Amino acid sequence: MGAWLSSTRATSVPGTEVDGAEDEGPAAGVGPERAVGPAPIPLGTHPVVLLADADERIRQGLTTQLAKYQVSVVHCADGAAALLEAGLRKPDVLLVSADLPLIDGATVLRLVRRRLSIPVVLGVGPEDTAQVAPALAAGASACVARPYRPREVAQLLSLADRGHRGWDQPLVCGPLTLDPSTYEVRMHGVSTARLPLREFQLLHLLMLHAEKVITRDQIRTELWGEGARRSNTITVHIRRLRERLGDDPHHPEIIQTVRGVGYRLVPPAG
Repeated sequence: MGAWLSSTRATSVPGTEVDGAEDEGPAAGVGPERAVGPAPIPLGTHPVVLLADADERIRQGLTTQLAKYQVSVVHCADGAAALLEAGLRKPDVLLVSADLPLIDGATVLRLVRRRLSIPVVLGVGPEDTAQVAPALAAGASACVARPYRPREVAQLLSLADRGHRGWDQPLVCGPLTLDPSTYEVRMHGVSTARLPLREFQLLHLLMLHAEKVITRDQIRTELWGEGARRSNTITVHIRRLRERLGDDPHHPEIIQTVRGVGYRLVPPAG
């Protein structure tokens, strides 16, 4: 099974945007990078990403940005070409958008999985959130928000190089469970309403560090990238998570505020 990585920026979905949101990116569809040059990632000598995306601006922008990580990008514009190139080139990672023409991304994912053992990452936009759970169940190595941030794609490559495992393992904090492989959250065995990607990612991060304080800066870096602007986005997402978990917004017991620092998730009483 694949995973929704906590180190990967989730895409905005209808109803989650706020003024000054931190996930705004340039028109080319590539998120901001740090001013300092990124270090090469440890994936072989000349790592190759096969990028299948119908948007030429996204293809060209990601190709240029990943060159800073010493990563080569081979790109194509439809699912049929993606299948052909994957078989011919055997890339280190296949990054395919969900809404590809001719053959959609989920179908490309399933067909590649039958033939090759390479990591396959599905890029999902705001309109593609319903495809996350089926894609992970079909064997996606991860899902990542589209438009892409080069730093996140580089992280996925690094994880693939280390043979990283365990991101799809369920997290359990008392009666609260989160399963990245099925994209489900349960409280006392009862499924919550489907969480938007960003809230799911935030909860995953908090549960990974249960009973430890996670600073706002850590959350901002993990979910929005180091170049993200400060705003009230984190506060809004924490509030919505509390509502979905039945946590008292005035006297929260599950997601506690550590004033002036950040947040701490405390396993709810059984």
